[in-house]
Amino acid sequence: MNFFKIIHITIRPLFAICLFLSQFISNRTTFFTNNLFMICLGSIILVAGILLIQSASKHMKNAKNSNKIADTGPFVLIRHPIYSSIYVMSAGLGLLFYSTYWFIVLLIFVPFWYIESREEERQIIEYHGEKYTNYQIKTKMFIPWIF
Repeated sequence: MNFFKIIHITIRPLFAICLFLSQFISNRTTFFTNNLFMICLGSIILVAGILLIQSASKHMKNAKNSNKIADTGPFVLIRHPIYSSIYVMSAGLGLLFYSTYWFIVLLIFVPFWYIESREEERQIIEYHGEKYTNYQIKTKMFIPWIF
């Protein structure tokens, strides 16, 4: 089994387990933060992430059914809105829980999500060729206009 396959199989469960465990090593007395601002901000960010993943999933399904590259909806701005939405939702939850360890886990996993997304892009290029490479030129990977 190659390195990319191992990352693909393990990244999601390992990410979830690490986030879950980060809750138990945090030094706080409540499950959620007591800070009302952080609760509101975290909730807004969490909902934004949920809306992003719903929209991205819908547009990806439509593209897959028509055997096209997903380039509508959030895919107009970024190539990996589902990965981005995972981080947006996780950041929102991190603010709700207000755990420093939560954000450390997010940072540690960035390279693994990046490696996985690059491998996915390699496979998409094998299938769609120049159409996808042209799409890559027009869009950023995870954050519109930035990265």
